[in-house]
Amino acid sequence: MSASVVLSMLLLAPAGSGAPPPPPASACQSFGRDAQTMPLLVREWFAHSTDERVLVCPQSAAGTQGTEATAYFGEGAVKQHGGVCSYLSHGLTLTGSGAATRLQRYERSEALDMALAGTGCPAPHGDAGAYVETFDVSSDAFIGIMQLWSAATATIAARQEHCCAMGADAHGSASGAAHPGAAAQPRAAESRITPEARARLEAEIGPGHIGAASVTRIVRIPGSVLRHRYALFLTVLEDSRGSPADYVVYIDKSVRRPYEITDFAETN
Repeated sequence: MSASVVLSMLLLAPAGSGAPPPPPASACQSFGRDAQTMPLLVREWFAHSTDERVLVCPQSAAGTQGTEATAYFGEGAVKQHGGVCSYLSHGLTLTGSGAATRLQRYERSEALDMALAGTGCPAPHGDAGAYVETFDVSSDAFIGIMQLWSAATATIAARQEHCCAMGADAHGSASGAAHPGAAAQPRAAESRITPEARARLEAEIGPGHIGAASVTRIVRIPGSVLRHRYALFLTVLEDSRGSPADYVVYIDKSVRRPYEITDFAETN
């Protein structure tokens, strides 16, 4: 079994043993090497590692207090290659006990956190949440996937807004005229999304919330030389039932074909 298949099985399976994925950035604290104050465990890790930052995240789901309920992630320096900014990241785990407790590298493949570059590279863990954790995803693929997702969300948001407006007109207007914004609706072809996937997205994510969905991870999954496949993970603050939810969007890229969203499912 190839490393790509093993990695995909690990990432697509429910969380089990090992380092958990980072909680939302707002729940974590990032410490750089030049920080004036930092936990002793982090300071000792910097003394023998090349990491530029350590992300410290309390794990509320653990239901306990103290170091056992905290996750740690080591991160490298931010670099820019063309239109993509990135840095390497990996899980850290506690080893030893008492005064001998220390951080060590968690045995798993390294992730590459990516963001689209603007006038420069965004700061890691900033308010914009620009960086996305990726595995086995090239810079060109990242740009193509993020552009595809942006077009898809714009199309779906416009469709939902148009439908809601038409409903309001039908109930509150004698003329029943089309909503003025209908002409500005992005064409479905621009989003490259199958009708089945679009229907599931629109049914699961409530009107007005698709644009606020956060992309948290992109993973290349087993495909072929002529057909590359990816899984894009996202979190929405409010789905059609009014609750937070996590989803996975499946994306294909065949030779001489644009990226296309082919399926959508809830991961909860």
